[in-house]
Amino acid sequence: MDFFADAAGTVVESGGAAEAGGASGEGGDFLSRAVKRFFGLDYLFPYQRLVVSNILEAFDALKPGPVSETTERSPPAETPDRAVLGRQIVILPTGAGKSLCFHLPAMLLEGATLVLYPILSLMADQERRLRSRGFNPALLRGGQSEDERAGIFRRVQSGESRFIIANPEVLLTQKMMNVLPELNIVHVVIDEAHCVSEWGERFRPAYLRVSEIVDALRGAPGADGFSLPLVTAFTATASAPVLEKIERAVFGSSSFPVNRIVGNPDRSNIEYAARGALLRDVAVRDLLFKNRLPAIVFCSSRERTEKLARYLRRWFGEKTRFYHAGLSREERGDTEKWFFENDEIVLAATCAFGLGIDRGDIRTVIHRDCPPSAEAYLQESGRAGRDGLASKAILLWGEDDRFALVRAGSEENRRRVEKLLAYARNVSTCRRQALLDMMDYRPPGPLPESPEEGCCDVCSGTASAYYREERSLADFFRRNKRCYTPAEAARVLAEAKEAAWQEEDAKLALSSLVKMGKLTIRNRFPWKGTIES
Repeated sequence: MDFFADAAGTVVESGGAAEAGGASGEGGDFLSRAVKRFFGLDYLFPYQRLVVSNILEAFDALKPGPVSETTERSPPAETPDRAVLGRQIVILPTGAGKSLCFHLPAMLLEGATLVLYPILSLMADQERRLRSRGFNPALLRGGQSEDERAGIFRRVQSGESRFIIANPEVLLTQKMMNVLPELNIVHVVIDEAHCVSEWGERFRPAYLRVSEIVDALRGAPGADGFSLPLVTAFTATASAPVLEKIERAVFGSSSFPVNRIVGNPDRSNIEYAARGALLRDVAVRDLLFKNRLPAIVFCSSRERTEKLARYLRRWFGEKTRFYHAGLSREERGDTEKWFFENDEIVLAATCAFGLGIDRGDIRTVIHRDCPPSAEAYLQESGRAGRDGLASKAILLWGEDDRFALVRAGSEENRRRVEKLLAYARNVSTCRRQALLDMMDYRPPGPLPESPEEGCCDVCSGTASAYYREERSLADFFRRNKRCYTPAEAARVLAEAKEAAWQEEDAKLALSSLVKMGKLTIRNRFPWKGTIES
């Protein structure tokens, strides 16, 4: 059965079974007409069409009573097969249009859609995007007054707001759990669902309780054991173990099957690279000089984003800002506005900014620090090139990676970090292939192999197993064996016109190479205190 919303927003039958094909416009099938009407788009991608169709068919099977005064339910015998479509995990690459997969059904279903997001910046971004399209989403967040909440509940119950935007924490209070069943929520969406595994066990335990929110919304199950709401979990990246954790946390211990719709996680327009660096801030600066802007640089902590932004302002001035979850609501809003409205900019950010931020023309994404997993790396590097044009993702590696292992905590999380560190230091395996292997994905056809196709630094022959500073400093001391102490060498390097060394940077790099045993300080006369390679 097809569904469509009339001018008043009521779901009515569109006239028989869904038509096959993907033509657009008024002469096309039902979904094409719907996406054109509500979003001004001419077509749906095949995966989008499949996900949306599953949601609508499951709703048809589960909705009690007639869809309208003139239509009847499908025969009960069809119910179990169709209802099971309402439990889905959808894995689609960044930029593939996941949001439309639940935005469109929200306009067609008779009831509200609850969308759970992990971070405030993503909630604000989704609210902004929906309002720009003329919709009226309801945003539930901490710090709202009782009057604000009451107004939100009235808008949802009246049908004025079809979208409820929230995070798990704000819903997992006794007061909210009591109110939720009164809001006629027919579809629960968990966006960026890999956060269940990525964050739930470390610092967001509410993500391990999403199934409690779903259970609080359920009515009495029918004879087949199914009931509303429908549940769909979306993510851009997830390996098999992560998918299993998502199923447990989102769908609970139910024995009913969960559909997995898996798209190709590869972003063919992104060129991947990794660079070893003794001085990561300097490496970031140099990479930003060499690569196109706008750019995002991901850091491991709030303090690091602020320090890096202050450092980069020496060269990029007001084109540089930082973003993390510790900013006030006004500061976050101001930075998000700046980010969307300015070109040739650099944003230093924690993962609080990475998820789902929809700016299409980010040309370069640099990871100053190692993220916690391949899933996180693909998710964050996927901020680049959402418009489909050539972009670059660069991961820095070095001695400070030991801190990433400390941050990982559990042995399982340490293994995930170790895999990504091995990826960064490997200069013999195609990086694209290595990332897909970590996702347990086997592409249907060959991957790009030539540098012209922008695959990775390994395929182009530019990958290096050395620290970026190592060779130039080693060459310097081979030419000037036992001539300079570290302080003298740092001063000479800073004064050399052909080099881009700051004296303090040169001292730090020399100290690191000495500690690593790659340079030696002589301790015997007449060369005592001088360096040789």
